[in-house]
Amino acid sequence: MAKNSKLRVLNILSGSKFGGAELFFERLAIAFEKTKNIDQKIVVKKDEKRVNRLKEKIKDINQISLFKSYNFFISLELKKIIIDFNPDIVLTWMNRASNILPTSKLMNEVTVGRLGGYYKIKNYAKCDYLITNTLDLKEYVISLGWDPKNVEFIPNFVSENRIKQKNLFDNKTLLCMGRFHENKSIDTLIRAMTFLSSYSLVIVGSGPLKELYESLINKFNLRDRVKIFGWSENISEFINSSSILVCPSRHEPFGNVVIDGWAHKIPVVVSNVGGPGKIINHKRNGIKFEKENVFDLVSKIKEISTDSKLKNSVVKNGYEDFKKNYSERVVVEKYVNFFERIKKKCVE
Repeated sequence: MAKNSKLRVLNILSGSKFGGAELFFERLAIAFEKTKNIDQKIVVKKDEKRVNRLKEKIKDINQISLFKSYNFFISLELKKIIIDFNPDIVLTWMNRASNILPTSKLMNEVTVGRLGGYYKIKNYAKCDYLITNTLDLKEYVISLGWDPKNVEFIPNFVSENRIKQKNLFDNKTLLCMGRFHENKSIDTLIRAMTFLSSYSLVIVGSGPLKELYESLINKFNLRDRVKIFGWSENISEFINSSSILVCPSRHEPFGNVVIDGWAHKIPVVVSNVGGPGKIINHKRNGIKFEKENVFDLVSKIKEISTDSKLKNSVVKNGYEDFKKNYSERVVVEKYVNFFERIKKKCVE
């Protein structure tokens, strides 16, 4: 197939039904589709709901049923896709998609693995370059032997506020969004609610710890003030109806929800770990508390609630940071520039 002047990007994901990386893949794939200088084909594990969401915006989608690295037929199918599409860039998301790449080049493609966590680096041996979504991850990859020239840091972006009206909850409602996993430390926030008697909490997500959270809610008699909702495709509805966004994680490589909070002009309170701990400058664009410290979390929530000057300041600065560093336009431009640069190197 003859190439035109556009970048040809083969975008591959084999991921869970829900998760931050999977949601950002969808967001970025849709953004690529709108970019005039990109021709894109996506390859995803068979998932009816994901494909239905994507096919409204993306015209070239290929589904693979059993996305396993040891599956011979998957290898053959991917080789055929690469040969037929003849991409400039093959972008693979996380371990599984990166690991199933062919062992040798089929056309003149440049392979790029995208990491959103501290994954086993052996899964990226077939990649020419890596993209990390935090500077910490970039340093981690380099510490394991990768050439710094072949590792690029590009942050995630989040969508603009979809709706404006606040009407679901009262103005002392805390919001927590994420997988129901030990790393997210949602149990810490539920425990904190026993000391925040005038507040309500909305938890949005799904995962294996839902029963634990419900048992804690019952144990501390919080059923009237703590509600759990399933995953939502319209998080704006929840954020706009809350007064503070809380990210209480024990471990968090990036923390998309922090940027979501900034984009929706709501104050964010985060634990002092990982990505949130890095991008939040305490009392400038958000509030930090000591991870797993229930009493420090309670103190910080009360402080941001009662100090209107501080609240207005962190909201203003957070929104400015979002527009400057984490908007769709800024981040997509970084991807395009990086792809153009490595494509040129390959040609030379």
